[in-house]
Amino acid sequence: MKLYDNMIDVTMDVLSHSEGKRVAAASASAWKCLDNSEFIMQRDAGLELGSAPEPSVNYTCVTTSLKVTEDEILIYGKDIPEISGGCGFARVVILETEDLGEETDEEKAFQAIRNLEFVRYHVFPEGYMVRVSSQSNQEQVRISRDALKKGIDFARVGATYISKYKAVTGVKNVRIIFITDSKLVKEILPNADKIDAITKTLTHILDGMPTDCGHCSMKSVCDEVEGMKELHLGKKK
Repeated sequence: MKLYDNMIDVTMDVLSHSEGKRVAAASASAWKCLDNSEFIMQRDAGLELGSAPEPSVNYTCVTTSLKVTEDEILIYGKDIPEISGGCGFARVVILETEDLGEETDEEKAFQAIRNLEFVRYHVFPEGYMVRVSSQSNQEQVRISRDALKKGIDFARVGATYISKYKAVTGVKNVRIIFITDSKLVKEILPNADKIDAITKTLTHILDGMPTDCGHCSMKSVCDEVEGMKELHLGKKK
């Protein structure tokens, strides 16, 4: 699966110009995860991440190109214990998976991608309430005062997310990126829309998109994304 490789490269290139902190997942103790979403009242909140007017975004990229060689958490900007007020927030997930078989079974590969995207809706760290908008790709986080007192940080939250992703068949390695630097969040905001466009184009191909490229509204995506045009033509055959 190489459809998202360019967006992974673009994301990492932006981040390469800033100093971040890397934590190997093996060295991080996962934060307690609840069975269901926890509602944190405003009066119990200690921190708000990504709330308006601050920017926020989340997106997921899947690859089989050995771009993620081990489970890791990357943090750009202040970590949770260092934050004292509102700030921007981004959470980016890059998943190294086994071959999803897009060349032989496109529908199976697409369903695998969707299943991996849905994981984010089923991770409930204690004292860490996530509000996700699938329409705008925003992600806002409210952290309870109690969780702050217990020492919650991105390494432990990231380890919790990684454990959930690794429970999905076919996932080999996971990179979770947390960003609280508002400038960096703004820089990667456009990536989410481009990733959505790739996924929507894949959906249209599987639904029988017309093969007259000259009159196709998705032509620009096929031209830019490595492997998309070949997938389209393969589906035609």
